[in-house]
Amino acid sequence: MKKIFIILLLLISVGCSKQENINNENNDQLENNEIIENENNDSQISEGPINVYLFWGDGCSACANLKEYFNNLDSSYDKYFNLVQYEVWNNKENSELMYEVGDFLNQTYYAVPFLVVGDEVIVGFSESKQEYILDRIIEEYNNNRYDVMKNFKD
Repeated sequence: MKKIFIILLLLISVGCSKQENINNENNDQLENNEIIENENNDSQISEGPINVYLFWGDGCSACANLKEYFNNLDSSYDKYFNLVQYEVWNNKENSELMYEVGDFLNQTYYAVPFLVVGDEVIVGFSESKQEYILDRIIEEYNNNRYDVMKNFKD
């Protein structure tokens, strides 16, 4: 059932992205899903895949499960996003950044994993959130392409 849903999701997203691809024929897109570890507040902003921001804690099992989930995604998702990671339990700057970004997005609940897709925060991780996270990433890629770090820092 999961495989059928993923295939349907890919077919739908390919159809939705055809118009964007026509409009952006000259844009270079990254070929693979980069996982970027950040020790500070620097973000990697590109014109291809969108940036998804993961604030996580070293030793957090839900964080480890979410990172493993992203690492095990099929390579067909590589064109959609870069995962930019900030460890917050051992890095005060990253922790402060998580709260600043959350405040900027009117977030009221803070826990890790703290995932930012576009202008939405997804707190926590469980198997039931997997489909929702991918849907949000593909929707953001195809429609808004909002990058919180770009808008937050401006």
